[in-house]
Amino acid sequence: MDTEDLTEMAWGVIFSASQVSDTLKAELGAMASRFKTEDEWLRGVCAHLGEIFEDPAEYVDSWDMQDTEAVTATMIGSIAVELRDRVESVLSTPMNKRGSRSW
Repeated sequence: MDTEDLTEMAWGVIFSASQVSDTLKAELGAMASRFKTEDEWLRGVCAHLGEIFEDPAEYVDSWDMQDTEAVTATMIGSIAVELRDRVESVLSTPMNKRGSRSW
């Protein structure tokens, strides 16, 4: 799947990530290629965000985010929870109510 195949609501997850970290935005976008459907991608994103929340310092250190983006473990942990909640909301929304796929 490509990010161009995402609905507006799903694309909003990537957009929200970009407000805190370009690295996280790029990572979530790149993950789309590993999944066949939007729902599969959303579940993968949810799992990944859960891993980030469990050890935000490790995630920030592994990408050197403190120095390159001025992103702290607290910031990335907070956005991980916020995005995970958003992903769960998108998943609970019927596909035909998630918005257009044409960009």
